[in-house]
This record gives sequence, C-alpha cells and structure tokens, in this order.
Amino acid sequence: MIEFKNVSYHYGKEKEKTTALKNIGLAVNEGEFVAILGPNGSGKSTLARHMNGLLIPSQGEVLVDGLSTRESGVLWHIHQQVGMVFQNPDNQIIATSVEDDIAFGPENLGLDPKEIRERVDEALEIVGMQSYARHEPHMLSGGQKQRVAVAGALAMRPKYLVVDEATSMLDPRASSSMLESLKRLNKDYGITVVNITHIPDEAVLADRVLILFEGRIVKDGPPQEVFLDLNELREVGVGAPKARQIAEELIASGINLPRSILTIDELVSDLC
Repeated sequence: MIEFKNVSYHYGKEKEKTTALKNIGLAVNEGEFVAILGPNGSGKSTLARHMNGLLIPSQGEVLVDGLSTRESGVLWHIHQQVGMVFQNPDNQIIATSVEDDIAFGPENLGLDPKEIRERVDEALEIVGMQSYARHEPHMLSGGQKQRVAVAGALAMRPKYLVVDEATSMLDPRASSSMLESLKRLNKDYGITVVNITHIPDEAVLADRVLILFEGRIVKDGPPQEVFLDLNELREVGVGAPKARQIAEELIASGINLPRSILTIDELVSDLC
C-alpha cells in the first residue's frame, strides 16, 4: 500500500513558496488501477513524484509498504517497488539499444547476467516489443519509446507502476495501445497502476478515480460516481468523458438513458 498521511508540499523558499499539495490523505491499495485526474497546475505530477520518494513532503509522511520516504536508508528499496514512467520517454531512455536500456536498472542492482536476460526478455514480451530488442531507441516512434520506458520500469519487478501523463505526447492509436498495456499489467500481472492524466476518457478505464484541484483531493470513487455531476466537474476544471457528455445532451432532449454511461460502446449499446 502507498499511503499519504496529511501530506503538504511547498516549492520555493518561505517568503515566496507555492503550495502544490495541501493536506493530502490517500491510500492506494495493492492490485488497484487508479486514475488521478485534474487540470494543469492541480498538483498531479507533484503527487506522483511523492509516490516513490523523488520528492519528500514538506509536512506529513508518505509510506510505501510501511516504509517512509523520509528515511534515506530505504529510498533505494522504495525506488525498486514503485516504478515511474514520465511524460517524455526520451528523458528515460539512455542506452544505444532497446535491450540495453531495459537492462540498465537490473544491472545496477548487481544481478546475475542470466537473471538480467530473463527480466529483459520478460519485460519486452509484456509490452510487445520483442522484435525491437536490438533496435536503436531514437529510431522508434513515440508510442514504441513509451513502451520501452514501461519495459525498463517492469524489469525492476515493481509492485507499483506510476505513469505520469505518458500518453500526452502520443497520437490516438499509440495512446490507446499504451492504455491497453496498462490495463493488462494490472489485470494479468497484478501490478498496481496509478495513471496520472488530464484526459477524462482515460480516467474511466480505471477502477477508481481521484480528482485533484488546487492541491487537494476533491473527489475519490468509482468512475460512475465521480463523473455523475457535470456541474461539479466544471467547477474544478475537469471535463467529462465524451460519451457522458453526449448522453447528458440526449437525456436533456427527452431520451431515456442512464447517467452511468462513460464509454462510446456503452452509449451505442444503450441507444440500440
């Protein structure tokens, strides 16, 4: 479990500080698929970087399986348990071949070469990049690079994977493929996934959605509940999934539809 206990975080010095997180209380349980949604500047990336100790709270405490990120002696272990994938994969790819890049983390653990090979092959298979093992990363598409970044995190065998706006630089097809990979990691491999996003249509794929606004969690629940009140969503600078918006317009025109519709497939099914 990843726990936030009354966490606040400030950027800058005391006289000019900006508060990015305000008294956050949060528990992400093992096996969950959680989406954290919010407008730009709401504190999403700051929250993500607290999950594996890249940032340390100004007040409060973050615990990963009971270990505090404030304890420098356990940070290396926490980094292994909580994998991070960032918005720009070029910032994470450092080697001259895909397989060497994925092997970088396990090599730094001092693992036996045979185990490193097994981890690299396993990670490549999970993200569907086996045929690209010897390719140069800079020759790949944006979506393929992002998969390599995910594979690099997976090679560390994390319990938790935090994905910070990883689809924002991808085209729709690559974004869809990335989201399918995240769902498969969660459902088939039991990895806890936290997807940081500003796109409501991505958030509905999660089991649980949190909305962050001005550094505070203002909503937390299953997607059907979080996206029910469109007026509340507008007030915190968050839109609704496209299918939910269309359904609401149809309801207003007199068509009998449930307000639990969140995807195009659900909308089509109910209309039929």
